[in-house]
Amino acid sequence: MPTRSNSQAARPSRTAPARGTNRTAIWALVLSILGITSPVGLYLGYRARNQISRTREFGEPFARVAIWIGWLYVVVIVLALITFFWISGQSS
Repeated sequence: MPTRSNSQAARPSRTAPARGTNRTAIWALVLSILGITSPVGLYLGYRARNQISRTREFGEPFARVAIWIGWLYVVVIVLALITFFWISGQSS
């Protein structure tokens, strides 16, 4: 039976802890895609990004895409409201 050398026995086992995907980032992406809940998705996207930087979990691309989609929906809604009020102001 082979024996361990002293250098192998003194070295502690360095297994990395299992890193899962950040659930907040997933929820942020889902809520941003739905459209009407995009402000909530925006908030969760920024929150998930902070959590991911602290905990080193996976999911940073999900949070980034959720933030982009959330801002895109907000801009579209604001432009639609400006257009609506501009058109309704022209008829009077």
